[in-house]
Amino acid sequence: MKQLLADIALIVIICIIVLGVAVTAARAGGMPENNASTESNQITERIRNNVPVPQLQTSSERKNVAKRAEIFNNEEKISYIYLVDYGKVMAFYTVQGKVSSLRSYMTPVEQMVDRYGNPCTYSGTDYCGEYGYTTISAPDIDGTYGENVEGIFFFTTEGAYVEWRGNYMMSDQPLKLVTPPALVREID
Repeated sequence: MKQLLADIALIVIICIIVLGVAVTAARAGGMPENNASTESNQITERIRNNVPVPQLQTSSERKNVAKRAEIFNNEEKISYIYLVDYGKVMAFYTVQGKVSSLRSYMTPVEQMVDRYGNPCTYSGTDYCGEYGYTTISAPDIDGTYGENVEGIFFFTTEGAYVEWRGNYMMSDQPLKLVTPPALVREID
């Protein structure tokens, strides 16, 4: 019996020591290093309380993006594009439909294949997740590989295809130009 009481007393003493060490460590870790960080935290908290994040009921930005999508997602839309380089308008076109990125694709640019090069199908036992997979470049719709250059393309109202790799301005109404379009050719 005396041994049991001695064991219980020892366990209680160990628990008190461990609890004391844990409390001391928590206090030491929870205390700020200096008064400057405490003041900074207090200032930040006060500003947050005095100037809360507004709870918006609507979004002008989302409305603008939606309106732009509605206006230009129309194959019959006529727009006006001014291609700019060397600080001058180099060309001016009327555009039928939308100006598009040369990096827009109709199929994914990457595909997942299993360790044998077979495409992953995501169904049944053919799922590559069981056996591992690798991501590789996918062929374009014409069977070729690679990446298009940055730029835009569009079709004029006359049906001509135009690509441009520079700056441009676009409007759904014609703009008045102060300088006429200029074509510049550099000769090395």
